[in-house]
Amino acid sequence: MHIRERQFLEADIPIFKREIQTLYQKFDRQFGLHGAQVPIRFKFDESVLGSYTQAGNGEKEHFTFSLIFLGYLNKNPMHRLDKQDLYAHEYAHYMQVHYDIPREHLWKSGQHGSAWMYCCSLVGAAPTPYYRIGEGRMKHDYQKALYNPMADPNYAVRDRLRQEKSYRDQKNSQVKYQIGEQVEHPTFGPGIVEAIRPMTGSVQLTIRFGQQIKVIDQKWLLRTRYSAPGRK
Repeated sequence: MHIRERQFLEADIPIFKREIQTLYQKFDRQFGLHGAQVPIRFKFDESVLGSYTQAGNGEKEHFTFSLIFLGYLNKNPMHRLDKQDLYAHEYAHYMQVHYDIPREHLWKSGQHGSAWMYCCSLVGAAPTPYYRIGEGRMKHDYQKALYNPMADPNYAVRDRLRQEKSYRDQKNSQVKYQIGEQVEHPTFGPGIVEAIRPMTGSVQLTIRFGQQIKVIDQKWLLRTRYSAPGRK
């Protein structure tokens, strides 16, 4: 980046800082916090749009935002609602540390876990870990993001069914035949496996029966009436 471009972006720092602090003051009044008083730093980072750093390990609490993304030196500048979503995203991280999170929203740990998603629902941020263009202008499904499957009274049954399905899919995805192997079909007679296509939960076999070519799911061939000669 040229020096002039850096100077151009640095000249906009007061504007960006005012945008951020104005939004954070609004959140502070709403939730009784002090996010607007946390220092804000700006960098020329090409990979990270923003971050929140908690005090500790020799670090002072601060927010950091990328001038490259906020300024966006091209013909498609970052939309104001996308910038607002970025600011709210980082404020949600700040809330994780300073806000009293209800117990029911502590079921998933991690930087972008259930507590952070709950904070996103309060400040209107997209409940997704990574920035996507235009997401700040979308309506977010917080009900789905905050859903705790383990709190569902039917979770044990559904989890067992999910595990059983996963086991069946894994079993049905194992290739049991070889190209060139002969099979016997009750209607089409003897056939030769010409191609094998593994799929999720199944394996498709392309079989030549004389002049005919059929695509048949392997699990049907493994049944007794679709067996290969000598198979049990």
